[in-house]
Amino acid sequence: MYNQSEFGNLENYLLEKKYSKKTSCEQPPDIYIFTGTVEFKKHRYESVSVILLNTFDEKILEITSKIFFFLCITGALVTTINFLDNETADWLYILGMIASLVPLIISLFIQNVLEYHQDTFCKKCGNKLACEEIGEPVMKETSNFGDYTLTVTRHWKCRYCGNVDTREGPENIFAEKGEMLPAVYLKGIECNKCSGLSTVIEFKKPDIKEIGNKRITRRYYKCTLCGHEGINESEETINHSMHAG
Repeated sequence: MYNQSEFGNLENYLLEKKYSKKTSCEQPPDIYIFTGTVEFKKHRYESVSVILLNTFDEKILEITSKIFFFLCITGALVTTINFLDNETADWLYILGMIASLVPLIISLFIQNVLEYHQDTFCKKCGNKLACEEIGEPVMKETSNFGDYTLTVTRHWKCRYCGNVDTREGPENIFAEKGEMLPAVYLKGIECNKCSGLSTVIEFKKPDIKEIGNKRITRRYYKCTLCGHEGINESEETINHSMHAG
């Protein structure tokens, strides 16, 4: 389980472009790899998490989270069934649905606590609340014509036994391939190398990721006249609920 984190140094990418050779007559796809440093992971409710983890075993917390999630689903289903049977007034239905969100919020809170346990647990000596993040976390993005993946590598050191655990994961960062712009939007763009006008095309689908409250789109352009390739990034402030569902 990972949380989406705030990242810095977005512009300081190190770009490595690789070509994979195939025996077919198809043009080999380009693989772009971007790496950049990111911030340390930030945990919500850290002080409360410490208290709960010192008081309860993580297994008990896992079971409790599942129970509250089940209560949420059950409450929502019962309220909906009663409403469909015309046994519940509109205001009671709304009140029931709001009430069913309470156990969901509790379940999600416990999941945050369990995530903190996972991050700070030392797999070597078995001590909980023992690891602290060290070094420089790195975000790696891999993009080709059909796929776009993003992972973050972090290092956690146990203050008891000194063991350093390197962990890599996507951290639930929203990342996907976007759609290429219609040709009409590219008319009038001048090639940065040969200055050709209206010769630039978008040759692969863009990469889209959401970091914090920013939606970042990376587009790949190529000049049909001289073959020069360019990469452009645009950024906009978004609401996290934009892609919900």
